[in-house]
Amino acid sequence: MKVWKVLLTVMVVLLVASCGTKAPLRKGEVLLEDKGTAYGIKTPKWVELAIIGGYRDIEKLADYKDKTVFIAQFEAQNLQSAQLLAERMQADTELARYLSTRVKDAFKGANVADADSKNFGAYGERFVASVGEAKFSGFRMEADWWVKVQTYTSENKPDKQIYRVIQLWAIEKAMLQKQFDILLSQMAGTEQPTPEQKRAMDLVQNTVAKDFFGEDK
Repeated sequence: MKVWKVLLTVMVVLLVASCGTKAPLRKGEVLLEDKGTAYGIKTPKWVELAIIGGYRDIEKLADYKDKTVFIAQFEAQNLQSAQLLAERMQADTELARYLSTRVKDAFKGANVADADSKNFGAYGERFVASVGEAKFSGFRMEADWWVKVQTYTSENKPDKQIYRVIQLWAIEKAMLQKQFDILLSQMAGTEQPTPEQKRAMDLVQNTVAKDFFGEDK
């Protein structure tokens, strides 16, 4: 009976994995081993939330409520290779790509009046591009974890056994907000915007502030 309970728990975890952030375990995978079982340490809460939730859930933890987080993952057939990939990650590029994607997703969910949609779309695209090209300071890798999983084919037959290294990166929200404000200021330029342009720019800024910092500016 206990074995079935364990299997059911694993299945539930896999089914509720969030699409917003890649989970360390993905649908159709079974955990074989991880850093905790190898070294006799408890799985950190952020790893659990990465599996059953996503970055928003991690940012609700006491240790990260004032931070913006990013989860990076690397996989290979053996642990050493996966760790080597993690060490070679181009942090500046990956972090900027993550932030620009998150900004873009925030704009998709913004409530924009038809009269402002054109200007909002134009400013939004420019800001997404600016974020993707920027180099952000203040991010640091705060923790890491690894898992060994069994993957299965579409016919539910055992396929590969792979190692996946997970890194948790974070930056203080106040520090990220300052860098976003600089990008927004550069985007505004020196010319006086029209009332329509000003509304669109304010909406872009408010959307970013609400998504990343939980506030309206």
